[in-house]
Amino acid sequence: MTGSRLLVQVDRDRCMGSGSCAFHAPETFDLDDTAKVLLLDTRDPDDRIRAAVESCPTKAIILTEEG
Repeated sequence: MTGSRLLVQVDRDRCMGSGSCAFHAPETFDLDDTAKVLLLDTRDPDDRIRAAVESCPTKAIILTEEG
């Protein structure tokens, strides 16, 4: 989609620490010491972020498109 921007949010309370997000988009997501998702300042390509969102077993990553 040309002209749109992905907005990523995480719900740490829903996160179960599977690590699938960090596997698919390691520049965007990581896990902290308690195995909860962290949203990093860097960013993977949109297709990798989408794969991370789709792979999250608890739907703890919220993706919206702006534009």
